[in-house]
Amino acid sequence: MEILSYLKVAEHLSGGDAKYTQAYDLLSKKHNYTLNVMNPKPVLGPGLGNQSDDEMAFMCFYNLLHYETDPLQRQLYTRAWMYYWMSEEPERNPLFDFLFAARCNETGGRGMFRMGPYGSWLEDSVDTLQRYPLDRVRWAMKNSHRKDIAPLSLAAQVSARRGARGWLRSGKVLPIDERFVDKWNHDPWSLDTGGNGRELADGASFLLPYYMGLYHGFITE
Repeated sequence: MEILSYLKVAEHLSGGDAKYTQAYDLLSKKHNYTLNVMNPKPVLGPGLGNQSDDEMAFMCFYNLLHYETDPLQRQLYTRAWMYYWMSEEPERNPLFDFLFAARCNETGGRGMFRMGPYGSWLEDSVDTLQRYPLDRVRWAMKNSHRKDIAPLSLAAQVSARRGARGWLRSGKVLPIDERFVDKWNHDPWSLDTGGNGRELADGASFLLPYYMGLYHGFITE
């Protein structure tokens, strides 16, 4: 998915240089890279997989759908991203939500299966940005003792190979001001995090989704 995305961006920035178009067609059609994109994450489900991979995938999907003009390719990419986003939706992640909504709202859908965000994605994204901690110091936080939290599936617990992981009984991760977050590849399902006040977390993780939300009209100042 990454190389297809990079080739599409290079094709655009170069004014349509044929070598990028040819390389893209070779990979996507002859070597079936499009089929790889249809299954970008081997196991879908809350808390499964690697958050860094999720972040890279969403950014690549964003460019693929922006610069791909073939209707069939766009339909395939959109369907793959739709299933991916459905797995990530409980994370209340404004970056993932805005990336997905910006592109998949353009493509629409056919029949009863609408291609695009649904439910409380916008409210969750705005709430996350509003709650985003101004204090970026990494302090120790513990939530695993809370009665309003349910553990993730055994598969999610085992795949992570680290500490207690869970979510609210409402089916969403804890609000962002009740857990530690550094970048958007930080595990949002982790209930307990260490910290001694000597580490400063990233601030750009707020700015990226905030300005993307403004740019695409999902939020207003």
